[in-house]
Amino acid sequence: MILKVLVTGATGFVGSHIVETLLEEKYKVVCLVRQTSNLKWIKDLPLEYLCGSLDDEKFLSTLVKGFDVIVHCAGVVRATSKKEYFNVNVENTKKLCGAILENNLTLKKFIFISSQAAQGASNLNSLRQVTDKENPVSDYGRSKLSAEIEIKCMLSDKVPYTIFRPAAVYGPRDKDIFIFFNLVNKHLRPVTVKKRLLQLVYVKDVATAVAKAIESRQANNNTYYLAHSTQYTWSDVGEVISNSVGVKTIPIIVPDFVFYLVGFVSKFLSCLTKKPLVLNEQKIDEMLCDNWSCDTKPIENDLEMSFTSLEVASKITYNWYLEKGFF
Repeated sequence: MILKVLVTGATGFVGSHIVETLLEEKYKVVCLVRQTSNLKWIKDLPLEYLCGSLDDEKFLSTLVKGFDVIVHCAGVVRATSKKEYFNVNVENTKKLCGAILENNLTLKKFIFISSQAAQGASNLNSLRQVTDKENPVSDYGRSKLSAEIEIKCMLSDKVPYTIFRPAAVYGPRDKDIFIFFNLVNKHLRPVTVKKRLLQLVYVKDVATAVAKAIESRQANNNTYYLAHSTQYTWSDVGEVISNSVGVKTIPIIVPDFVFYLVGFVSKFLSCLTKKPLVLNEQKIDEMLCDNWSCDTKPIENDLEMSFTSLEVASKITYNWYLEKGFF
């Protein structure tokens, strides 16, 4: 039997790749979109669309019926206020879970795309475990953690769920980590004064994890980090990208006060424009944490996941940016 899958957030960077992978795996995919959604990444795919909003409880009661799997990828990664983060990332998730409990208790799996930010950074010499005490450092991370808690409380013993916490996601269509690729293209490589570690995950691997989790009982009611196990400094990331694409770079030392200055200016501009910026004050706080490293062994074991190396994926990503005229 071909499973019918609803994907929220399907028009976004991560969501659009999830949709593509699910179609490749021969699932019947339906995308929830808004009237204002930009369909450019999915418009040519063999999909069905349902137009509506996650904050409309009456619409949700009808929406969730008839699906075997729901992949909840919709949310905001940038907002102008804590209230906006929680309204979109938490309240809408609660409403979606509530609709499932009232109208589709036969759902086989609910998959939630959370974030490494929900747990918070780790100590410099340790890997974060999903069982560690959470300490998110941003409203975005706190909203994702709150959404996870709501899912566990509402769906436990009723509907199987799997929660994914991707590390920094990169790949074709991304506009955030694009900054590294853009700097490499300009022959520059940022270096922080203080050693800071991070892990990355290629967007196609996030999509693969979702596809694997759909029919995996082992993944039921579990939370997993998604990341390549290699830890990098910022300079390492730039160096790997530059070596992979054959572009020579020179290191540019960026003192911490520059980040704080960028955060201050971003906050001021955001207040003027009433729009969230990519590098906002809280994003800077996340970037200046010492270590964003996590234990990937549980998902490697449970779902037999293998993650694409930065060397391979960065070349694919760089060439995509080049082909699409981003540089």
